[in-house]
Amino acid sequence: MKKYVLKRLLAVIPSLFVVSVVIFMIIHLTPGDPAIIMLGDQADPAAIEALRSSLGLNDPLPVQYFNWLIGIFHGDLGQSLYSSESMAVILKNHLAPTFALTVYALIIAVTIAVPLGILASKSRGSICDRIISIFSMVGISLPSFLLGLLLMILLAVKLKWLPVAGYKTIAENGFGPFLRYLTMPAIALGCMEAGLIIRMTRSSMLEVLNSDYIRMAKAKGEKNRAIILKHALKNALIPIITSIGQTFMGLLSGATVVETIFNIPGMGKLIITAVSQRDYEVVQAVVLFVSVLNIFICLLIDLLYGVIDPRVRLDD
Repeated sequence: MKKYVLKRLLAVIPSLFVVSVVIFMIIHLTPGDPAIIMLGDQADPAAIEALRSSLGLNDPLPVQYFNWLIGIFHGDLGQSLYSSESMAVILKNHLAPTFALTVYALIIAVTIAVPLGILASKSRGSICDRIISIFSMVGISLPSFLLGLLLMILLAVKLKWLPVAGYKTIAENGFGPFLRYLTMPAIALGCMEAGLIIRMTRSSMLEVLNSDYIRMAKAKGEKNRAIILKHALKNALIPIITSIGQTFMGLLSGATVVETIFNIPGMGKLIITAVSQRDYEVVQAVVLFVSVLNIFICLLIDLLYGVIDPRVRLDD
């Protein structure tokens, strides 16, 4: 296990290098000048040039990349060109809302999807299976921002059950308001991803239920509940866990629009603001952080394979 983890961590290094180069080049090749955005179109060219020089934007791109990389190796992700706040503080302030929304949405998606996927596989070809398939198709097809707007109209404007938008922290307002403000955006994100997990769960369960050892368990008189939960689900978990891991990564990087609609001060809203302002340091740090997080989630999923299924060897 230790040897496998070490090999995977070493394999991460070139991936992170490629990601850092791509991130840096894309953001610096995007049209727009931070100095002009900060000072305005009518600013004196000399003032713009002086600001560019003070921000290090006149240096050649390889020099700027090298300086950024050296800072990362020293634990310094840079600072915002606008607020001069360090990226550590900015990430700390904006990560918590995004992470809370992502986890809440994932809980909703898994709670809905796994039982429905199992039920659909048990009743293959029935009306129940067709209804669940339609639900999963609608979940996949309906954009999260559109579902969010519909929920906003129904639950907030019409029924007044939930607040329209905003975000409340647990420390300042308690757990109740925290959940109330996150429920609608979490449902909007979770229902979209639930459709994918339903389809994966159903497909994986159907493959296992057609196996010889399941037929043997039925022939021995095992109860249907025990067959589903003890034998079938356990052996169908690897594709399901893969789907859940991919869902988490998709939610983490796909919460941008939903956070904007519901005015949640998370990573998505941060990066949209940073892109519009050409705040290079913020965009680079956020995208790199999410990329690193995705890589380590993939590593965690691989480790879970060995825990769930002893046939998966992690020593090779």
